[in-house]
Amino acid sequence: MKTVVTVAIIAFFSTGFFAAGGEIGLDEYLELVKTTHPFFIKEDLSVTVEKKGAESLLGAQDWLFNVTPSYNYLGEASAPEYGGQKRIHQLSIDLGLNRALWSTGGRLGVGFSSGYTDSDALLGKYFKHGVSASYTHPLLKNKKGAVDRLAYELSDYSIDLTEVQVVENKEGFLLEAAVKFLDWAYYTETVRIAEDRLALAKEQLDQTEKKFKANLVDKVDVLRAEDAVRIADQVLLQLQAQWKSRQAELATLAGSDTIYSQGPRFDLYRLEPLPGRDVAVSALMDQSRVLRTFDILKEQLARQREGLKEQERAQLDLTLAGGIFGRDEEFGKSLEIYKPDATVSVVYSKPFGNRTVRAQIEEIDLRLRQVEEEKRSTEISLESLLMSLMIQMAEIEKIIELNRAQIRSAEEKTKEEINLYNRGRSQLTFVIQSRDNEENAKLTYAENAALYHSLRVQYRALLDELYVAE
Repeated sequence: MKTVVTVAIIAFFSTGFFAAGGEIGLDEYLELVKTTHPFFIKEDLSVTVEKKGAESLLGAQDWLFNVTPSYNYLGEASAPEYGGQKRIHQLSIDLGLNRALWSTGGRLGVGFSSGYTDSDALLGKYFKHGVSASYTHPLLKNKKGAVDRLAYELSDYSIDLTEVQVVENKEGFLLEAAVKFLDWAYYTETVRIAEDRLALAKEQLDQTEKKFKANLVDKVDVLRAEDAVRIADQVLLQLQAQWKSRQAELATLAGSDTIYSQGPRFDLYRLEPLPGRDVAVSALMDQSRVLRTFDILKEQLARQREGLKEQERAQLDLTLAGGIFGRDEEFGKSLEIYKPDATVSVVYSKPFGNRTVRAQIEEIDLRLRQVEEEKRSTEISLESLLMSLMIQMAEIEKIIELNRAQIRSAEEKTKEEINLYNRGRSQLTFVIQSRDNEENAKLTYAENAALYHSLRVQYRALLDELYVAE
């Protein structure tokens, strides 16, 4: 760990300030973050966890094996009811396989039984063995397995919701990374402006020193020029520190030391045309993943309501059961299993009132209304945020145009101040002040341009265009 930190520190301070190793663009950087940061793996695991939870529900269709060994003794009070006189001893073992059939809603079972009875009745001692099968088919409630599949089908909606939330979380993470990258691009521009200002200050100092040596200006002008250089140098160092700090943050975020030898490739002053209000709102409503979550919730609640309506129905089950058995006093002959038994039965049941299910259905109806109202509320909030971003970007575009005009004016004023100073009709203070104003105008221009792109990337995230699920 110490070695990694040492390497990072060396890379931090030993590389040239600007991109000795090339440049990296915003989209390229975001792709790097997506492939290296553990946040994205963690989010993907959330979906995997949900899917595994859903798979566990499939176990309801598995075969269930059961073994039931038993011993039964009937004394003088009970034995006569079963043909005995004073006693009956029964020893048996039953083996069975059962499973639910989701395709029909039925229950299928097969079994094997083996028993030995010892009584003081006429039959005395005998062995009995047999194999059997049974099938119960729903004619009303749970027809075609509607109730059996309910929990599994509802889990599909939970997976869909998790997938949407995961993509939203990823996009939110990338939005933060993108804003940091734009800060880096902004500091790159401010450093460039500060370097130009320092170069002009040094040039002015050199000219002033030459004029002083030629007795054309006073010593105070040299001191003023030196102060201008020191101030410009100080500003540059501060901006460079901010630049390197943001570079280190981005390198750590991406898990890539290569960033330490790179600079941002981004046109800070390139403005992109905005779509019309109706087009933007339509795109928002069509593409918003947040709104999609409400649709999934409504579908899930509607399916749950169907399941409750199914449970509200009367139960009418048809059961078919049969088997072949063998019975004899001798064990060997009792294994001759060919004597059939068969049963057909119908079970009907229906609770009176069924208040529990009805209350649950009414609850779901209210929740459906609640989700619909919440979706409408969210639509208003999203549209409001969209309009706010678009208005801010439109206004900043106007401000940026004014910044450009201000820079042109400041540059013209600086030229005039220099001409006046060179002709001895003005003081160096006004030249320095004019150049500072010019630098401040350029810094304001860069700041507004960076703010515009920060709003632009928020706009992309709002329309779910910053992260596209694979």
